[in-house]
Amino acid sequence: MNKKIVIFISLFIISLLLLSGYALSKESLSNSNSSVAGAKVSWNFNFLRRLKERMISPRKISPPQKIQPEKPVAQSESAVFNAGLKIVDFNFYNSITNQSEIITAAVWYPTDTEPQSFIYHDAEDYQSIVALNAPVSQRAAPYPLIIFSHGAYGSGYNAAYFMEYLAKQGYVAVAQDYIDAKPPEYEEEIAFSRIKGGKNFSNLQVLRAGKEFVEDANASTEFMLAYVEKHRLNHTSFVIDQIIAFNRDSASDFYQVIDEQAIGMMGHSLGGLTTLAKTGAYPTQKYTDERIKTALLFSAPAYPFLDTINQIDIPIMMMVGDNDEPNYGPKDVPRRAVYDSAVPPKYLLIIKDATHFTFGNSGSGKTPLYRAVETVPQTSAITRYGAAFFNKYLKNDLSADKQLNKTDSAVAYYVKEEKLGEVSEWGKEPAPGKGGPGGILKEIIKRRFK
Repeated sequence: MNKKIVIFISLFIISLLLLSGYALSKESLSNSNSSVAGAKVSWNFNFLRRLKERMISPRKISPPQKIQPEKPVAQSESAVFNAGLKIVDFNFYNSITNQSEIITAAVWYPTDTEPQSFIYHDAEDYQSIVALNAPVSQRAAPYPLIIFSHGAYGSGYNAAYFMEYLAKQGYVAVAQDYIDAKPPEYEEEIAFSRIKGGKNFSNLQVLRAGKEFVEDANASTEFMLAYVEKHRLNHTSFVIDQIIAFNRDSASDFYQVIDEQAIGMMGHSLGGLTTLAKTGAYPTQKYTDERIKTALLFSAPAYPFLDTINQIDIPIMMMVGDNDEPNYGPKDVPRRAVYDSAVPPKYLLIIKDATHFTFGNSGSGKTPLYRAVETVPQTSAITRYGAAFFNKYLKNDLSADKQLNKTDSAVAYYVKEEKLGEVSEWGKEPAPGKGGPGGILKEIIKRRFK
């Protein structure tokens, strides 16, 4: 029998059955809402029409769809821009060593260009998204400038998570590679990583060098001061000079995008000590850079500036971990010594479940950096409070107080004194950590068996 005739007879029989069912229930339907009954009948005939189309009409096969690659997770609602990244080199003459050096710096900045996947080759590899070499957004220029100083044997990439976050909030953030030297001669360069790569030492070798450096620094204040003079203090001001030169050069990508009156500095560990020296704590103040208007410190030692921190006359925010004891100086100097010695406005946050290295990219764990600032409690707290501090004192943003006037679940203890005698305090200061000085013992064990 012809296939179409069989289909037609089948449809005719189904129609009779459905219409019979409707006739038998007509009386009950007439007693119910007429619109509901009408909808049932309409649905029956629509069903028959679709069934006929599927049985008689040839099936349409859609062409294969192109599978799109996974898009990055949407940027934070608090982000105003995307983060751009550019690597620059500067020729520097070191007047102390009478040698020429090349300073490599990473520059993060606001951009409207869509970011792409990017891997930071730090002590370990960290994934994120940035717009490499993209144009600087002009929407809210000029932007404040932040200079980051990394810890001993680190690199300018060490706090990439924070620098990206600042760029998204409307800052130009710059981090250079300082040259750190291998003991005992202190002539050969050694580091966990460099911005441009070229690492020649294992993590364990660098940790051993760091341990010996700390011993030498603690044994002699003169050695410590001479080391930062030789490798850090002039370098920092030189980089500020170069970025300002970009700002004044009509041929530069950064022409007129930097607010030269709103410069802040931040540093981790030895970089925190460097920040203290550049903002007024150096004994003779000959290295003080008056252009720097705020100082954010991560795990910074008070040594060797315990008696001169009170010379600093700009706002200071200090962050340490609850398992993060000072690496430098006498062991009886408490981790809050910088805060206690500073003059207002000043802030101290002790981050919960945090070591010396929580303030670097490693605090994000395996989470991509651009997500970690939202989802990893410690990383999120560090960026939110740090950015609010800069917003208050560099942007004169009154809304920053909303963050600065409360505590957070990732903060074990928080105290601030914005005006002399006006102290606000949250939580209870935890006892000294048990994981070894500054959490470094934990880090040595972690990296030794990787």
